[in-house]
Amino acid sequence: MYTHKYMPKNSAQVFGQQMAVSQLKDFIVNYKQHKEKVALLFGPIGNGKTSSVYALAQELNFDVLEINSSDLRKAENISSFLGSALGQQSLFFKPKIILIDEIDNVSGVKDRGCVPAIVKAIEKSIFPVILTANDPFDAKLKPLKKIAKEIEFHKLQYKTIAHALTWICQQENITYDEKSINSLARQVDGDLRGALIDLQTCGKNVTFEKVVGLSDRKRTQSIVSALQIIFKSSSVDNALPALDDVDLQPNEMFLWIDYNLPKEYKDPKSLAKAYEHLARADVFQGRIRRRQHWRFMVYMFNLLTAGISSAKEERNTEFVQYKPTMRILRIWQANMSNAKKKEVVIKLATATHTSTKVAEQQLPYLREIFRNGSGKEIAHELELTSEEVQWLKK
Repeated sequence: MYTHKYMPKNSAQVFGQQMAVSQLKDFIVNYKQHKEKVALLFGPIGNGKTSSVYALAQELNFDVLEINSSDLRKAENISSFLGSALGQQSLFFKPKIILIDEIDNVSGVKDRGCVPAIVKAIEKSIFPVILTANDPFDAKLKPLKKIAKEIEFHKLQYKTIAHALTWICQQENITYDEKSINSLARQVDGDLRGALIDLQTCGKNVTFEKVVGLSDRKRTQSIVSALQIIFKSSSVDNALPALDDVDLQPNEMFLWIDYNLPKEYKDPKSLAKAYEHLARADVFQGRIRRRQHWRFMVYMFNLLTAGISSAKEERNTEFVQYKPTMRILRIWQANMSNAKKKEVVIKLATATHTSTKVAEQQLPYLREIFRNGSGKEIAHELELTSEEVQWLKK
């Protein structure tokens, strides 16, 4: 995998995070001089937090002992495992770094006591401890933030990602063009790790069509998976987060649910109840749009997920293939038609020194002329495009 093959070997190879890497290096090298016992690296996924730790470890000749937050489920486990790791010398007497990845994944309820236990263990550490988090503002991390040096890994710019992708294409002899690479870099939204996976998926020839197709497929797969959870789940707790990672606008989510709901819910009573929840969600969406009451967003998503999921009397055991609605295509076609009409009206109004309202009233006569095949000189005079002429002839 490119994500492993091109993992940075030193700090100079970390793309776009010079300030953060410099702060992290200072923390590791001068650990004993820092009053903070732990460094908290935070920022969006795939922007180099974990790979920077390993790159600096290689550069500075440190060992890395990595612990995932999912391994730390109970306070007693932390006291025994982490406590010994923090005080124990590494093999061959090399200095070491203790890395706890994705600390914000620790649950506030299920893992109660976990964070205080980590804080207590860190106080006795003779080695630098580094934590990574996507969301450092979670309330459960407050005790850690009090003793931590916070280092932000900012969202990577698309130009930085494009530069990295171009370099890898050159190393792998991949054929590409600038438009395709820039498009791929933009659509990953700052996630360099995701960009590397997408690049490898495209194969040895990266084209714009492949990149666009990959984006559409990922978006479709995410909404289809979400619909399966909402429609098939027997628990509202499972349905609640279904739309969290779906990369679609709320309007598009409404259309997907609206179009596929009757295919899934065959019982009239369940279908009516589900549409009632969908309608109420739409009311909240209207209030958000008109009044900018963003606190209603949570109610809207609760109704779209748990509300619709709980509406069914029993789960439909049949396989249902979810499809996108054609309404968006029809809206786009109508907008394209209106755009041509607007352009013709503006050109006619300019040429005849009238208002667009008066020019629009003349359109039926103009269309009749073109349908009879007598509009060649008018088309030349108005500088109409071939598409606009075809629209007048229809």
